[in-house]
Amino acid sequence: MVQSTSQSRSTIPELLQGLREARGRTLDLVADLDDQQLMGPRLSIVNPLRWEIGHVAYFQEFWCLRHLQGEQPILAQSDSLYDSARVSHDTRWDLPLPSRQDTLSFMQQVLDQVIGSTSSATDKRIDGYDLGYFLQLALFHEQMHDEAITYTRQTLSYGVPQF
Repeated sequence: MVQSTSQSRSTIPELLQGLREARGRTLDLVADLDDQQLMGPRLSIVNPLRWEIGHVAYFQEFWCLRHLQGEQPILAQSDSLYDSARVSHDTRWDLPLPSRQDTLSFMQQVLDQVIGSTSSATDKRIDGYDLGYFLQLALFHEQMHDEAITYTRQTLSYGVPQF
């Protein structure tokens, strides 16, 4: 069992600020794309970007709200849409994904709930892992997907995003 120590990690406020910044970057990376570009062509080396941004929010919700805090899913069907361990890559273009606006709303709702729930979760631990661990996991995951969105944009010859 791995025991985490607060001395070697960022503070909860720093992690929350990191999550806000990462989410802003994620949104900036897709803000200029139209609905067709958000789905893009079916390629084995990229994900549809509308799936990708929904997956980022799902991952954060799954680990920070559902796993650590025992919350119910915000979207009842989220496991069948966004769980990358269950949803094979080649089917992601065919899923009944929420609309762009509904996906963006889901992303905001997840982030708001994660930020709002931290005060009640500071003492919770799952198998030795605490809130800081799960926040950092979600942060690193979103940053990784921001890189994936960047190379997807390059692969599909989309223009440079405006920050």
